[in-house]
Amino acid sequence: MTKFLSTVFSWIIAPDNWLIALLIWRLIAKSPVVRKRLNISLLILIVVFGNDFLYNKVVTAWQPKPVTIAEGVSYDAGIVLGGISSFDKYKRGYMNTASDRFIETCVLYKTGKIKKIIVSGGSNHKGGPKDARFQYQKMVELGIPPADIIVEDSSTNTFENASFSKAKLETLKLTPPFVLITSAMHVRRAEMVFKKAGLPVIPYPADYRVFEKKFGFTDYFVPHLGTVFGWGGFLKESVGLMGISLLKG
Repeated sequence: MTKFLSTVFSWIIAPDNWLIALLIWRLIAKSPVVRKRLNISLLILIVVFGNDFLYNKVVTAWQPKPVTIAEGVSYDAGIVLGGISSFDKYKRGYMNTASDRFIETCVLYKTGKIKKIIVSGGSNHKGGPKDARFQYQKMVELGIPPADIIVEDSSTNTFENASFSKAKLETLKLTPPFVLITSAMHVRRAEMVFKKAGLPVIPYPADYRVFEKKFGFTDYFVPHLGTVFGWGGFLKESVGLMGISLLKG
């Protein structure tokens, strides 16, 4: 039920879905007055949410700065959240756009910053292998000892990532805090979820999607339709964080 509500919530708050809904409404509207108002609404939506400069400034302010773990410092475990794999119709796995989570986790292990890896993610990609199992396989292929990789492949959302990872770590009797590796857009919400679950973590953002950059004159005024589609992820994370902060415990 939680997963269903999360999916519905993510759909509702995404501006690209507002755009599609307004376009459909515009196509079926009979009243000239309604069509005119819808035209204005569509124009405002595209101008505001299509502004690449505005989107860049908001998201770069939201994403935490990169974290560097000092030389000689080592933690008992790092927790990497799933979502880095995709599978074709033949169930062949591929690294997707979030694969930097995987890369950064392997680097942390190979450089001695973390001693063990908890891979948390149970999504099965419509019948394909579970994400955590895919990551496990790739880590072993890179020479990481299987004994140092703990697989948690039951979780389907961040709350379950935290709860199920905590259960795994308690049985292993490892010493917190643990390094939490996830996408920069997601790390603020994930950190709060893990802390509310009673699992002390050090957030380690990876998979940066938006970077500070120089803008040309047209970037300030000419909307980019593709930018409209980027706002959904940010709004899901920011509104979700506010919701979690209101929860007791």
